[in-house]
Amino acid sequence: MNKSLHIRDLLKRLNKTFGTMATKELSQYGVTVPQLMVIREIHPDPKTIGQISKAVDLSYSTVSGIIDRLEREQLVERVRDENDRRVVWIRKTPKISELFAKVDFFSENFYKRIFHGFSDEDLDIIIQSMETLIVKLEERES
Repeated sequence: MNKSLHIRDLLKRLNKTFGTMATKELSQYGVTVPQLMVIREIHPDPKTIGQISKAVDLSYSTVSGIIDRLEREQLVERVRDENDRRVVWIRKTPKISELFAKVDFFSENFYKRIFHGFSDEDLDIIIQSMETLIVKLEERES
């Protein structure tokens, strides 16, 4: 098999596997992966829907729907800007801090569990390979 295609397939498998693990972990708390992506963007600072949309690479309408659901769960709130009433900030509520404290996915423990059983040498190889891949891809982007 062509090495480029093999890498593509491995990245797809890795993404799917990690997504499945994240979904399983988050579902215990009624949170989806896209909701997590939005929550991470407003933690620690409020952002507009446009800023969130750009950061998570989802459409404005998709992010707006996610925020609607998070707002119903009282995890976020919409707040009008004091200086420009046209601007609406999305900010976290105290309930998000409670969620972060409960959900292992947000902690270092989740990642320690994932990599439990790997040797330091294996982890160093993974880190080096990923850093090389990122640097090479970023060079092409600039």
